[in-house]
Amino acid sequence: MPKRTHQEIRKTILKALIDGKECTYGSLERKVNTNWQTIRKHCKDLLLFDAVTISNDKIKITKEGRELLKKL
Repeated sequence: MPKRTHQEIRKTILKALIDGKECTYGSLERKVNTNWQTIRKHCKDLLLFDAVTISNDKIKITKEGRELLKKL
């Protein structure tokens, strides 16, 4: 099975968050099917683009994140 690209992983994270509910790293780990360290790294990258918010280790998608997902 070939490795997924960074863009594919980030797109999958945003899709998992699209319902608007807050998710923990553990729940995203199961939804995206990758380890929590990778999830944390990509969420920090998405935070730089204001695509997600992170508070108390809970991640939530923003309006900008929804628009970014449409572009991907």
